[in-house]
Amino acid sequence: MKKGLFLAMLMLCLPLTTQAQSNLFGAGSMVAGANIDLSALQLGYGASFEYGITNSIGIKPAIVIHNYDLGTTQWSFTVIDAWATYHFSGGGFLSFMDPKKLDNYAMLGASFVSFGVESSTGGSEETSSSFGFGGGAGSRYYFNDKLSFSAEGKYRLASFSTDSYTLAIGWYTLSVGVSYAIN
Repeated sequence: MKKGLFLAMLMLCLPLTTQAQSNLFGAGSMVAGANIDLSALQLGYGASFEYGITNSIGIKPAIVIHNYDLGTTQWSFTVIDAWATYHFSGGGFLSFMDPKKLDNYAMLGASFVSFGVESSTGGSEETSSSFGFGGGAGSRYYFNDKLSFSAEGKYRLASFSTDSYTLAIGWYTLSVGVSYAIN
């Protein structure tokens, strides 16, 4: 099921690669963003900052925080990403939108994930941290030369071990938010 969903997401993103370079991203570009993430880890919130190294390649550090309560336990995940991005133009399956306002990109990177679980009955807390990796794709639709709506799909893999838990997880994340081009 997970592999099928991941392959479907890739198939939707492949038509986006119709042209090599985005006209909205370039060397020296700086874009700050805030987003809400929906994943198997419930609802999260985060922020990112992207810097353009070349006209089509950027680096994008990001952070996302997930907290949720299952009644007897409270879980938390903090994910710090270091993405490399590749920007390209073209509408693909978004061809109904103005391609001059779209900034499409693919992402690949490493993640540092901090996991915590606390029992509300016994008060014990266990934590673990791990490195993982992931990939995804996203798009920004610019309302003007500074403000844009952003949407991303990501998949990450990581594993954790505590005294009570050993987890190897892979999870999908759908993010929506706003971005602001600083320059």
